Amino acid sequence: MTPSAFAAMIAERYPSSRLDHLHPGLCQYEPVRNELQGLVMRGGSLFTLETIGTSVEGRLLSMISMGTGMRRVLLWSQMHGDEPTATLALLDLLQMVLLHRDDEWVHTMLRGISVWIVPLVNPDGAEYRQRRNSAGIDINRDAHALATPEGKALHAACSRLRPEFGFNLHDQGLNSVGESQIPSAMALLAPAPSADRGTTSTRLRAMRVGALVSRILEPYAKGRVTRYEDAYEPRAYGETFQASGTSTLLIESGHWPGDPLKNHIRELNVIGILTALRSIANGSHEDTELDYYHRLPLNGKQMVDLLIRGVQLRHPSGWEHAVDIGVMFQKSHDTVLIKDIGDLHTFGGLETVDVTDRAITTALLRVDAVMPTQQLFDALQIYRPYPAISFRP
Repeated sequence: MTPSAFAAMIAERYPSSRLDHLHPGLCQYEPVRNELQGLVMRGGSLFTLETIGTSVEGRLLSMISMGTGMRRVLLWSQMHGDEPTATLALLDLLQMVLLHRDDEWVHTMLRGISVWIVPLVNPDGAEYRQRRNSAGIDINRDAHALATPEGKALHAACSRLRPEFGFNLHDQGLNSVGESQIPSAMALLAPAPSADRGTTSTRLRAMRVGALVSRILEPYAKGRVTRYEDAYEPRAYGETFQASGTSTLLIESGHWPGDPLKNHIRELNVIGILTALRSIANGSHEDTELDYYHRLPLNGKQMVDLLIRGVQLRHPSGWEHAVDIGVMFQKSHDTVLIKDIGDLHTFGGLETVDVTDRAITTALLRVDAVMPTQQLFDALQIYRPYPAISFRP
């Protein structure tokens, strides 16, 4: 079965494997820990669960493993506590393997690889729905100092397991596909192992995996896979593990219109990661042309949460003109940031509202101002529920 055919099979089976009782709001320590324990209980010898450390506040850092193959793969997610999409996808992936444990594809894959998954690197941050850990440190800037117990535990696991491949899983902010008005659904990067951003053999292998993920996701992401900005950061785990010999691929979960809980993005993760694992197990990732990676459009900045078109903006001097307003929702739905005002025809919105001829005064609008959502909606006569926003950093 080709990688594309395998991906199609996974896409078909995913709805019946998805853990529907889990959603971003429940992606915290207790629910994730309970789900892992349930998977191990139901899976018997299929999975092994171990504790690799504790957080600053004493929460256990869990790692679940499967497979007996020679090729070793380490995956880690939610290093930033407010980035839950891939954690949910990894739990779905494990559930799919469990449900199909008697299928030949599962047997073959798990004979070819050994997989270790740390689905919640930052349980304290997840508990408080914040990026950093409870000591206020960004764990993904701690790969050099190893000051945090969470980062130290991940580093120790990688040093002990010496994986050939690594998957560094995050959520990204709202980005566009290049300079288009289309949101990026997923961004990929094989991070540089050094400041000169050279392409070592380790990085090349990661690029091939990225090329495979890009190629097989095309029918499902519809041109919305991008390349994450390639800025070398020596304190980050992706660059650090890449330099140590683990071919590491960064996967940043993006956004999809009308999908505030990122369910489709969650599905893309399962299809992409599971197909990549199978391809690593049988070596078929090596056949993927690198062009599928190199020609990915870069992340752009042409997106806002809500694009309000056609507003009549009025100044006390008597000047008025039709403008667009670009709005970013804050973590609470109750407030918005006015991102930009004016001609925004080059921008796209996860949601677009046309309010042609409705007027607002300049006194109510200032770029970079934060204001109550209801105040803006009332002023523009937008009488509808607040547009749902994605869980994202």
